[in-house]
Amino acid sequence: MIDAGERANTKLRLRLRSRLSDALSGAELLPVWFVTALGPMAPSRNASDWMDAATDVLAYRVTHQVNDPVVALGAPPDGRAPRRAAWHEELTRELRRWG
Repeated sequence: MIDAGERANTKLRLRLRSRLSDALSGAELLPVWFVTALGPMAPSRNASDWMDAATDVLAYRVTHQVNDPVVALGAPPDGRAPRRAAWHEELTRELRRWG
């Protein structure tokens, strides 16, 4: 069961990363929350780290059905979901690096 979850996670991240790459290389407008949190494009230095962070944020939004049009991670989760809260906290720290 854990293996299936890990495979699904890997598949999700690959698809998200691919869609993000397509959006960045095309003429598509990125959502406000994305540009606010990560900027309009990958920086010239640490582009791979930036892409990893962007993919992580996309995975969080998809996994937790975050629909906020402005705030990348949406509202902080309440204390009833410790894994989600830990992920939110980790991503919040990561976004400070790029914002």
